Amino acid sequence: MLRNDATNDQRWRNTLTKRMSKTLAAEIAIRTLEVINPTNRPIALSSALRKHGFDPTVAAQPTHPIGRSELVAWLLSTYAPND
Repeated sequence: MLRNDATNDQRWRNTLTKRMSKTLAAEIAIRTLEVINPTNRPIALSSALRKHGFDPTVAAQPTHPIGRSELVAWLLSTYAPND
């Protein structure tokens, strides 16, 4: 189930104890995009998020191929929201 409605969104933001830095977001994006097969990138992204203590099921991951800057922006908007 995707958590994209306002109630669930606010709930996870309130319980978010760890915020992602810009540097970490860039590192995760680079490592994710280094995976040759685009169909395996969501697996790599989930793995990297778990490795650094973030829940990969918080929001729906990008489904279409995206570039580094777009992935960094998605990571920051998802894991380092502005309050």
